[in-house]
Amino acid sequence: MKVLALTLEKCSGCAILVDDRVVFSTSEERYTRIKSDSSFPTNSIRDALLTCNMKGSDFDKVIICGNKISLIPSLINEYSTFSVDDQIKAMEEYWYPNLMQGQNRSFLDIFRDKIKLDQYPFNTELGKKFDVFSLQNPYTEEDGRRVSEFYIKTISSFLEIDEEKITHMEHDWCHAAYAFYGSPIRDDNTLIVTADAWGDDLSGSLSLYSKSKGQIERVKEYHHKDFQLARIYRYTTLVLRMLANEHEYKVMGLAPYYNGPMIERVEKVLDKMLRNDGIGFIFNREIRDIYHHLQNNLKNFRFDHIAAGLQSFTEKILVNWFTSTLKEYGSKSVVYSGGVSMNVKANLKISKIPQIEKFFVCGAGTDETLPIGACYHWAEMNNISPKPLTTLYLGSESSYVESDIISLKDITITKFESEDQILEKILDDKIVSICRGRMEMGQRALGNRSIVADPRTRLNVEKINHSIKMRDFWMPFAPIVLSEYHEILLENPKKIDSPFMTIAFETKNGKNSIPAAVHQSDGTARAQLLKKEQNPTLWNLIFKFYERTGIPALLNTSLNLHGEPIVRTIHDAIRVFNKSDLEILWLNNHILEKKHEKN
Repeated sequence: MKVLALTLEKCSGCAILVDDRVVFSTSEERYTRIKSDSSFPTNSIRDALLTCNMKGSDFDKVIICGNKISLIPSLINEYSTFSVDDQIKAMEEYWYPNLMQGQNRSFLDIFRDKIKLDQYPFNTELGKKFDVFSLQNPYTEEDGRRVSEFYIKTISSFLEIDEEKITHMEHDWCHAAYAFYGSPIRDDNTLIVTADAWGDDLSGSLSLYSKSKGQIERVKEYHHKDFQLARIYRYTTLVLRMLANEHEYKVMGLAPYYNGPMIERVEKVLDKMLRNDGIGFIFNREIRDIYHHLQNNLKNFRFDHIAAGLQSFTEKILVNWFTSTLKEYGSKSVVYSGGVSMNVKANLKISKIPQIEKFFVCGAGTDETLPIGACYHWAEMNNISPKPLTTLYLGSESSYVESDIISLKDITITKFESEDQILEKILDDKIVSICRGRMEMGQRALGNRSIVADPRTRLNVEKINHSIKMRDFWMPFAPIVLSEYHEILLENPKKIDSPFMTIAFETKNGKNSIPAAVHQSDGTARAQLLKKEQNPTLWNLIFKFYERTGIPALLNTSLNLHGEPIVRTIHDAIRVFNKSDLEILWLNNHILEKKHEKN
């Protein structure tokens, strides 16, 4: 069986399943170089077909992730082009009038200047016939039918396949199937939790895995107007004048820098908005506009008080929810996905719940991995048990020929022969950028499109920020840690696996042993636990570093210019290398090093 699944909204992209295994997955942003690109994933699909040596007619089924698909993300690329000012404009000129004053303003009218009708598929004959301004606010059932028909016809034409092969799959089923089948856990009665802001009118679900039936069975779902945790976090991010839907991780990173009494006062504001009710939630329905409510009620608090209070509230809500749910269903194994699962500090607190014996969070639980979950759920529906996702190296190879690099100016090119060559650079406190092997899927670089450095040297944080990253001063870097030796550095009594940097760990004296790769306030680390079979060359490098230093880890961050997606090809990597102050670029078979001018 061959399945292609597509996500068409934020961070659009695709995945391919062959029989019981996902063999390719990628996001459109890596090709267009536009962060969180929501345009139709033409490049992603073409690369998937090329890499897998397939054509449209080879697929038994093509799945659109989500039943209710909006055209707005593709039309205006809201998640890529909107600034904080644009988002506040949307709050003031669209949401407030519609939610509070009963008006019926059009989002597309307000942002008409951002509409791009000259892009695919809106520039096709089919696209030109579709009157986007006729869509209601919100969509009517007829609007939904028209949008579905438009995308099905577009995909049918693009892939040259029959429309009958194309179907939709509900948003949270995609998240749930990814959470379970992407994990190594296959225990009977495994609890499967999804949590996000919105998807087909839901913001979360609970499911259980039945081993005898070999299927996931949903036991509860949450309407998006009841479980509003993700929206509270999103709009608090905007209240702090950070970019909503993008910079929530910055708020999480800021939170540990304050640990005083104002946390409780901020929490009281949030407690009046949302509270636990056993395995359910009660949202204060008197609050019709979350953003303006937060703005009015948090205006007298300092920024770090707000971040700390929000994070504490989030952890409390999630821990109470998971604890009640585990008690309700008697589960001991838990898997978790959806946008809220990206909060690694909350995941640390969840992992400590006494009843949890096994806990796994797949990589990039946001909507970009919906296609992987769609493939898994379709396989399950056809009585196929998918293989666990042992790697996220699911994208393009960093292939090149020597002529691609031989003409580079002011660069010393050395043949790569051994990890010892890279080890010596790192021990000399050089910052090493990497573009080799298959590209990682998701928002975390996992060693193939990374920047690595000695985690013992705090100065390396400043060097990386100065040379390329330009991160906010409070944001930490993270370590790649050898899974087989992680207990030297990390507190992990339950031996929880986290190969995709999805859970924070408390460290053993991390501020002193690996100060460049932990959070400087609380000493936690969002570690990637690397097994040798996942990336043998990288594992060998870190093991040799461990033999020389006693530290089985390297600092790791993504290879990209500030504000851009992670690099995809060697040409992307060389561009970043040339436009930054990075000194070393490690490719599949070569090491590039900038020449230093002699005084």
